[in-house]
Amino acid sequence: MATNPVVWFEIPTRNIARVRAFYEAVLGVALTQADTSAFAPTTEVWMFPMDENLPGCGGALVQGPENPVGPGGSMVYFACEDCGVEAERVATAGGSIESPKQPIGEYGFCVVARDPDGNRFGLHSMR
Repeated sequence: MATNPVVWFEIPTRNIARVRAFYEAVLGVALTQADTSAFAPTTEVWMFPMDENLPGCGGALVQGPENPVGPGGSMVYFACEDCGVEAERVATAGGSIESPKQPIGEYGFCVVARDPDGNRFGLHSMR
């Protein structure tokens, strides 16, 4: 395999407006709505920002009948300069911290949190 194996991720939600506001507040980014009318007319999709010239993958929040919500699903880690900064925004934005900032050896630091729908996600930084 010549590339990293992850090329896209989706985080399911029951209330896309609430969860979109949560991730925008925690990560300090603006999500963009995708036009899915031609291939998934009953699904609403809001994409995280992505620059195709930078490493990493893109992803989106999805709400629709084919996207069940619940704990134990996919785990997404978001890159941060200092994951402690974003972790401080989680509770105010409507989520919760499951595991506060902790060192993970030579791999930096991580935080594990939950969004307003209970989806687990991670924050990662090298400092």
